[in-house]
Amino acid sequence: MSHGADLFFMDHDVVSGQYTGPVGSLVMSGDIEPGDYDRLLAKIAENPSRFLDRNTLILASEAGDTYEAMKIAGLIKALHTQVSVGPLTGRCADVCFLIYVVADQRDTDGSGLVGILGPPPSEVSSVGDFLRANEVSADLLTRALRPSSDRVYWLNDIDETHLGSRSPSFTRYLVAHCHWDDQLERDVRSTKRPLADMKDMWACRRRVTQSDAAAALAAALKGRSEVR
Repeated sequence: MSHGADLFFMDHDVVSGQYTGPVGSLVMSGDIEPGDYDRLLAKIAENPSRFLDRNTLILASEAGDTYEAMKIAGLIKALHTQVSVGPLTGRCADVCFLIYVVADQRDTDGSGLVGILGPPPSEVSSVGDFLRANEVSADLLTRALRPSSDRVYWLNDIDETHLGSRSPSFTRYLVAHCHWDDQLERDVRSTKRPLADMKDMWACRRRVTQSDAAAALAAALKGRSEVR
């Protein structure tokens, strides 16, 4: 019987149990089950500054509980956490997609790493409401709400480009707080402009997101203690 997802920092060797390198990102690996939201929150609470300094969650899960995944997605979005998926740790599919697609910041190390598997009929309405509230595009919404089957649709490079590396709400947040300029960012990434031109925006982004993430984490921990 599974105990839920494993949670460990990338510098932690899960085989030997030893810490093997510098502080790394937090990994959530395995089936997402009821109770994993509380376990994730507790893991972060062990050393909040360690998590928030990098504020990245690596996802590696291909099954689990829909409602638990939506709870985790809400926390990750509130913390402005970057979610990442890569071949080293494993793919993200089924309910894991819900966390990935609504995250404020997201990236993959290649195509075919994030997969969509439609929910069972009893969950279609809840999943649809959740994805619409988080401004998921119509094409991905249609795929995500198709009747459940054993066939996973794996996002390709075009899908990832359309999805983007930021949520619509986070883009608006950056514009409002840091006067974010997407064209300037594109010019810097294409080397048309020097990295130094992004310095002020990057500094602002780090400052405001860290402050908001700390406040959101405190609120989540307070809510957990009040429930108990």
